Amino acid sequence: MAIAVPAAVALLYALAHLNWYLGTPLGRVPVLDERENIDLANAISGGLLPAVPFYRAPGYALALACLRWMGVSVGGLFPAALLLGVVLHGVNAALVAAIARRPFGARGAWIAGLLFAFDPVLVHFATQALDATLSLTFFLGGLFFLAAAVTAPERARSWAAAGILWAAAALVRPNYLLVWAVVPASAAFQLGPPRMRPRIALSALAGLLLFGAASAWQWKVSGVAGFLPWQGPYNLWAANRPGANGRYYTQHVSLPPELARANPARAESILLYAEETHGHAPDIPDMNAHWRRRFIEEVFTHPLRWGGLMARKAYALLNNWEQYNNKTFAFHKARSPWLRWNPICWGMLFVLGVAGAARLAAESPRMAAMGAVVCAACAASILLVFVSARFRLPLAALAAVLAGGALASPAFWKPWSGGRRAALAAAVALAGLLSFSSFDGVDDPSTFVQDHVLLARAAFTVGDDATAAAEASEALKLQPWHPDARAILEAVKAERAGTAPTP
Repeated sequence: MAIAVPAAVALLYALAHLNWYLGTPLGRVPVLDERENIDLANAISGGLLPAVPFYRAPGYALALACLRWMGVSVGGLFPAALLLGVVLHGVNAALVAAIARRPFGARGAWIAGLLFAFDPVLVHFATQALDATLSLTFFLGGLFFLAAAVTAPERARSWAAAGILWAAAALVRPNYLLVWAVVPASAAFQLGPPRMRPRIALSALAGLLLFGAASAWQWKVSGVAGFLPWQGPYNLWAANRPGANGRYYTQHVSLPPELARANPARAESILLYAEETHGHAPDIPDMNAHWRRRFIEEVFTHPLRWGGLMARKAYALLNNWEQYNNKTFAFHKARSPWLRWNPICWGMLFVLGVAGAARLAAESPRMAAMGAVVCAACAASILLVFVSARFRLPLAALAAVLAGGALASPAFWKPWSGGRRAALAAAVALAGLLSFSSFDGVDDPSTFVQDHVLLARAAFTVGDDATAAAEASEALKLQPWHPDARAILEAVKAERAGTAPTP
């Protein structure tokens, strides 16, 4: 029950939100990364992949292609993808409860699972055709088995399952690659029976089989081996270059509308590479080497500037505001009748998670050490690039697990007194300050203009001219010069007049 109930609640709550969302323009047409995922899934299912290396990780698109092979139509793939996310949200709530039950018992499992189930950010991303929820499923599955492996190191199957699931997570979202490395690193420090150590080490490396399969797939498609997508090096540079805010991607060059809508980061990386190399042909290995070199030069040439950027990123990572990533969460939460009044947030989970971590350290130092390493790996992989909302989901899940421990047994805290209680109070207060303060423009709502434009474009696509005009007008109030908003508004006027150009 401690696992089944949170799963059922998560499923019902996400379904209720999805039922509303499907009636909105954004719930009826895929946009930005969603559109790329849908297009890639259709190309995979139809055997129509272009003979080039993968720009983005194909793991999620492959999962959607499986839906096509199961009989889902081209037109039905987008709603099917949203429904898949809802189902996975239920699975993830069950996994969070199962993970919390090991150190905190049934009551901790109940609380952790329900906090996860009702987290509006997790529900929001579960009802998008994005890779975040599927990769989180693999991450939580791997964490469940890693916890079992750490408590019983002789179980080689647990090491293998953790390694394979975290490799799968990395093939869906490459920022989990550093997390995957925790499995073989943890196995190397286990002190089980000497005869078991080689078997444990080999089991922990089982994820390499998936990486090899992904590399072979790309070789078959493009003739180039490798399992990492080629968008990574430019994203690394874009997130750390001089002037970057580090919170979310921003364009530095003006792009034609068709390129900006397809994938602005990809188009910008090619244009900037040509500019910086004086017209050198956009060869993918050369471009990636160029952006990696630019990143390394920035770090070693301007360490103080980069260190300041990392400090601002770290603050944004721990802050309650969900940073922009194609959409601004606060903008869309305010429009959902199912999410609008929900008080659960990152700040609440983080503050409770700090208390839960103190309890875990007191009761199970071995488990706490493993959790600290995993949290550090997740945080490092995020801080290297952007700290936008979608990247923080694994930390939110970990915080929910720990929050379950903080709330499960109030009697646990009664013996704490003196220095221990003061230290815990100080840690909780610091977590609250970091989460709920608003320094450095961390809660800047200026990205709302992009949300208005995105909603306007989706509304125009589905024929909802009234919403398209209203949202484009709102965008122009924020940025009177915004070209896309002006184009959409003019297209609505032209359609009403009978000429109907495409914005």
